[in-house]
Amino acid sequence: MTDRRGMDMRRVFLGVAALALPISVLSVALNTAPASASSGPKGKITCTSMSGSTGSGTITISGCSGTSVPGTGGSSKPLSIAVLAAGGPVTWVNNDVTTFGRPVLGSASAKHCPGYVKPPKGGPTPAEPSLEKFSGAVTSDNTGLKVPGKYKGEVCISQSGSFSAPKALKVS
Repeated sequence: MTDRRGMDMRRVFLGVAALALPISVLSVALNTAPASASSGPKGKITCTSMSGSTGSGTITISGCSGTSVPGTGGSSKPLSIAVLAAGGPVTWVNNDVTTFGRPVLGSASAKHCPGYVKPPKGGPTPAEPSLEKFSGAVTSDNTGLKVPGKYKGEVCISQSGSFSAPKALKVS
């Protein structure tokens, strides 16, 4: 079939079809993100350990793993204990950053903290460690967490001022 200009319409159609196929393949190849990525990151991080002391003024969060991508690299760089008390940026060893909003703080029984001794009946109460709970909002992040997100953890503070984590820090 030809048009008035003498072009073979079949040849034009085949040429357009030949171009359409590579364009559709290219658009599929460039759209490599999973369909759920359009709804944003949804990763989670669990960190099993905290160490540091009131004397140094720093704490390191470690034993971190989870589903966030690119994640944390496994632990934080040493950070000011003020971040857990007032909120602020947590810089991970891979240089990504999660910002904790101002936490809600609370004290609890330190029964599961290192150094806890059950007080004797009728006797003096021994010096005990303290347990501080903290939770709040994740206000910004580039590790693959949902924003706004949330965090929740506990830290034991020994009589000498050393930190430990009786339960994992959870960030989602």
